Amino acid sequence: MLDKKVFMAGGGTGGHYFPAIAMAETFYRRGYKIYFFGTKYGIEAKLDFPFGEKYLYDIKGIVGKSKSEKIKNTAKLLKTAYQISKIIRKEQPQFALVFGGYASAPLGIAVKLTGTRLYIHEQNSIPSSTNLLLSRLARKIFITFEYSFNHFPKKKTNLTGLPLRSLVKQDKFISKNMARKLLDIPHDKTVVLMFGGSQGAKKITEVGLEISKRRKDLFFIIITGKNFKGVIDTDNIKSFEFVERIGLLYKASDIVICRSGAGTVSEILYYGKPTVFIPYPYAFKNHQYYNVKWLKDRGLAQIILDKDLNVNTLNNAINNYLSMNLEDLSKKLEYVSIQNSEMLIYENITTDWLESLGTV
Repeated sequence: MLDKKVFMAGGGTGGHYFPAIAMAETFYRRGYKIYFFGTKYGIEAKLDFPFGEKYLYDIKGIVGKSKSEKIKNTAKLLKTAYQISKIIRKEQPQFALVFGGYASAPLGIAVKLTGTRLYIHEQNSIPSSTNLLLSRLARKIFITFEYSFNHFPKKKTNLTGLPLRSLVKQDKFISKNMARKLLDIPHDKTVVLMFGGSQGAKKITEVGLEISKRRKDLFFIIITGKNFKGVIDTDNIKSFEFVERIGLLYKASDIVICRSGAGTVSEILYYGKPTVFIPYPYAFKNHQYYNVKWLKDRGLAQIILDKDLNVNTLNNAINNYLSMNLEDLSKKLEYVSIQNSEMLIYENITTDWLESLGTV
């Protein structure tokens, strides 16, 4: 029996890398050898890859670059694709799985050169340019949001949700009281969790600090990010620079205020948290807005555009939630969440592969 091997790519940002980590863990725990390919300039260069071998290359993106940079970066992408194709021929993986972004391009091209089976996961509502290109080569395409059906061939596109790491999912069944005890925050107040992503969001943090001074009836958890230099001097705030165990904060909170990247939205649905989303205004083709528009349309979330965010608009949104039955809303959010994305993708890929061998 051949060793079970899977080649994976998708880095640059956490939005591509963390779903790849989740799927690497899923395959690793089922006996697969994992080979991950990324860029020396992305988040994957800063973080460990605990489930296999990691190859990092001197590659950069093309979109938005000058003509000379596009030529230079394209040459590097093609050179890297040739190098990866040699590794494919040596290791003979059963298939490749990519998560978009320019870091996925070399593996996608190498797959074409070697005839290896390719699968794609798209995190956001509006696909990356790389995934759109590679979708022509893919056996199956897995999407996080229904909106993405508008961009891919429907016959080979599957709604699976976003894979979440076990680190994110581990606190699902901890009680709210236990979470608050572990965080040393009040048990008798409505808790509002605010954050802007792994790097923080200055505007969200500043509005959060201002509203906390007005709303002493609430307790705030704020993830500031590493670059925040302000002073937090109110007694109804607990702040963090960065949090690995984000699930604990979700469990402790009643309302969340945050950006709407695919990973954040998927985590919030998994934990069933009533949320005020503030889409990042400079996201590619405004995809963060479309990541959550469907929730707003169903009455399951509120959206405040970044340009409209201030103490008054946020205070009104919080009051709107406080007038609702939050437990009922939480159950509805969990109901529309795809809780087992990792296994849906794993079973889709392995079944398709086994069918190709005539064993199913």
